[in-house]
Amino acid sequence: MRARVGGLRWRRVPLQVTALLVAGLVVAGIPADEGTPGGGVRTAGEGAGPTATLRVMPLGASSTEGVGSPATAGYRGPLFTELTGDGIRVDYVGSRRSGPAGMADPDNEGHSGWTLERMIPQVGAWVAEADPDVVLLHMGTNDVNSGTRGAVAAGRLDRLLEQVFAAAPQTHVVVAGIWAPLTARATERAELARLTPGVVARHRGLGRSVEFVDTSSLLAPGDFVDGLHANAGGYRKIAAMWTTEVEGWLAQRRAAPVEPVAAGQG
Repeated sequence: MRARVGGLRWRRVPLQVTALLVAGLVVAGIPADEGTPGGGVRTAGEGAGPTATLRVMPLGASSTEGVGSPATAGYRGPLFTELTGDGIRVDYVGSRRSGPAGMADPDNEGHSGWTLERMIPQVGAWVAEADPDVVLLHMGTNDVNSGTRGAVAAGRLDRLLEQVFAAAPQTHVVVAGIWAPLTARATERAELARLTPGVVARHRGLGRSVEFVDTSSLLAPGDFVDGLHANAGGYRKIAAMWTTEVEGWLAQRRAAPVEPVAAGQG
């Protein structure tokens, strides 16, 4: 079992949903989830190793591409190492390939400088082509940093998730909040963080597998190279966060009860 990195201050936001449909999700031979709320307690690594390859789409802007630490491809290098080290066979998927020479798997969907609004018309085709089991979504920084109100950015996030699930209804999406401080846009950043759990709850209420992780306090000032992009140490913290989320989700699937097969069936 991989222990959570000490000192990380991110937290999962509980989502209170009154109507939660069964998603019927089967990924890598893992039983379907019955709709456990996002606030459930999980331990990273418990029973997380699947028998098949897990298709992971890193989806976002410059931080997904790895700006600030090209030698590690941002968080993608350490994340790959952590997951495979825990016995999970990973296949990064996406239309782009970037990273240092010799990187085991450079596929991703990182588009430096893009906003949610710009990504919405394109994301459905990318997801449909990649067919991911898990989408690691980190978007909204460029929207807020350019002066977009938090409520507007939240509406864009909602529309982007619609496109993702229309293209891949059975995928699991982890939505990470903005981790850059954006001190000049503190009001907009805080508003988006406040509204995002509601956006995610709406999609969960439709039976979709999605969670929000509030990463607003994940990184310290010393974890950035320019106040916007993480350095190698910061990206290692981000990778640890993604690892906990992915492995916790896999553990939930493995622990979910399997419906008995009636006599004479199956």
